[in-house]
Amino acid sequence: MKLTALSLLILSSSFAGAQLVEVSAHRKPYTKDATVDYVSTPDEAKFVTKKPDSDVGGGQTFYCSKEAGSLLGKRDKLISWFGIVRILPTKEGDTFLVEHKHYDGMNDYHMQLASLFGVGDFKVAAKDTKGAIKPLSLVRVIGTVVDEADGIPTVKADYIRVWHLGDFAFMDYGIDATNERWKKLRQKVPMIYTPTPDDAYYESLLGRIKH
Repeated sequence: MKLTALSLLILSSSFAGAQLVEVSAHRKPYTKDATVDYVSTPDEAKFVTKKPDSDVGGGQTFYCSKEAGSLLGKRDKLISWFGIVRILPTKEGDTFLVEHKHYDGMNDYHMQLASLFGVGDFKVAAKDTKGAIKPLSLVRVIGTVVDEADGIPTVKADYIRVWHLGDFAFMDYGIDATNERWKKLRQKVPMIYTPTPDDAYYESLLGRIKH
């Protein structure tokens, strides 16, 4: 199989079949204000032929729902969740810890968006032998919920799309039920969104960046 410039193929001995980790291209230069639909990569589209459960709340209901929703109750279901990578595995068999983020399917013309708000944490069982997934990266995880121990779902990943720092920004929709551990790292800012995110932007909303 030929690897494209945007993708890394990781074969996991722990799970049946192939697991794909795909790194998104760097954001385009900011030249205009325009809203566009989310576009899957060709490889990504292969993993959504069977439509997964969407993000909690689903689409426009983020703007009018009065409850945050829950990541629980989806065991054995195929899901598609966005989130910020908080903790990387330190040894074989460990999982990634991801802070869930709402996503309504809309992007800037030049970069990926997600809400700063979400409904808690989830774990991801996956291998990243190339080190493509970094702390505080934004990810889209497609896979099956295999466990809900201690009130935190674990997703066996089939596909992970990664946006590195500099390639995504936040909006402010959806009810916020984020883990207080991560909420405490946020600073008050005039606007949650920026068209040109830099390190200072991410540190104000996510906490200190560790290079």
